[in-house]
Amino acid sequence: MTPSRTGHSNARFVAIAVSAVTVVALSGCGSAKDPSGSSNPSWPASVESIETASPAAEPQAIEVNGAHIRVPSDWEVTAPSKTERATLNTPVDSSGTSYGTGTFNADITLAGDTEELAEGRLKVAGSDAKRLEDVKFGGQTFFHIRELHGGVDSLDTYGTVIDGSEVTVAWAFNAELATREQIDGYINQVMPSFKFVG
Repeated sequence: MTPSRTGHSNARFVAIAVSAVTVVALSGCGSAKDPSGSSNPSWPASVESIETASPAAEPQAIEVNGAHIRVPSDWEVTAPSKTERATLNTPVDSSGTSYGTGTFNADITLAGDTEELAEGRLKVAGSDAKRLEDVKFGGQTFFHIRELHGGVDSLDTYGTVIDGSEVTVAWAFNAELATREQIDGYINQVMPSFKFVG
């Protein structure tokens, strides 16, 4: 592995994801496609090259302010309480490296709807950010914005507004370590499990 690949720490990914969520919270977002661009709503749970938890292992149930997701049991999750955002770290590889992280948050919002939330996020995103087609999880429409910083950090932000609350999941991956297929595979192990119970 080259130095450029090993020089990225998990802390950097967490910082990027937290920054992405913070920007979404300060900014003011509907037809469904998966992140890879396919119109097939039945996404694979994972890709062949990604190690997944044993089928017998129970996924971890995470709740933040009435928003729920399930995370594979082999992921490291930091969820201080049901009212604080949760950090989701993908499993480590044989060298002890996690390729990415997600930050799951739900809180009150000033955005009137999902479209307004997405527009606000795009205004403060980097010049390389682009909005992909919206996706549906748990019966809710989420915007999907993708950014690629310097060809190294891949950021995928999903967000929606439900009953005056915004729900966001900001994913940050090292694009030098994980392929687009792997990144989408990791995201799709979590996002389809979303539900909101208020």
